[in-house]
Amino acid sequence: MDQKGIPYAEIAEAYDYMLRHVDYQQWYEYICRIMLGYVKNPETVLELGCGTGKFGAKFSADGFDVLGIDLSLNMLRVAKTRAFRNFRIMLSDMQTFKVKKKFDFIFSVHDTMNYQLTMDDVRKVLENVKHAMHRGSIFLFDITTEYNVNNFFDEKTSVYSIRGMDVEWSNSYDRENRIITSNFLVQRDGRETKESHIQKIHTPEEIKDALHDCGFEIHEIFSDYSFEPPDNETVMINFVTSLKR
Repeated sequence: MDQKGIPYAEIAEAYDYMLRHVDYQQWYEYICRIMLGYVKNPETVLELGCGTGKFGAKFSADGFDVLGIDLSLNMLRVAKTRAFRNFRIMLSDMQTFKVKKKFDFIFSVHDTMNYQLTMDDVRKVLENVKHAMHRGSIFLFDITTEYNVNNFFDEKTSVYSIRGMDVEWSNSYDRENRIITSNFLVQRDGRETKESHIQKIHTPEEIKDALHDCGFEIHEIFSDYSFEPPDNETVMINFVTSLKR
């Protein structure tokens, strides 16, 4: 599959290092609390936008059958090094993936939904997710907020060096169109490449409307992987949803 224009084609090898500050164990424990709180005897897990497979490996180690889907072949090459036991990976698009079985728990985190640039795109994902759910399934996902972008990303630049690879990460925000652009300049072995990520800031109201239109029920809306409601300083908004009954 041609990786041109696909996020995380160039920076996959450096991704885990760039996010080394993230406490994945604490994050995983929160995700599990949601799953175990809403799903009766869960066994199967589907992650959309699994990236380098850190969550998949943790679910597998705890005895769950987990499938991770991602659009970036290079990210999945990293995930493959963790795909043992009950953890499988698949190259596919969130809008069009096909699976034969229904999953007890489906999740998509770390602003993956913000890569859907229109509400039609969001609805396509939701409609597709429905085919992987049964009546007892839960779908957990997040969206990043304008507060997060304004305070921690807009006009910010970071530089990372790992294993002979230098990455410069710069961000800019188009407030009128609610578009955040992240540019990555990668230098390695005397070669320079560029990669750009474009994300859309969706409002909670837009997401609620899309969920309603696509036949989802919203159980909870949480702030920043807590059990508190979102406020004006929320960085990530978490939606806990199921199919309408």
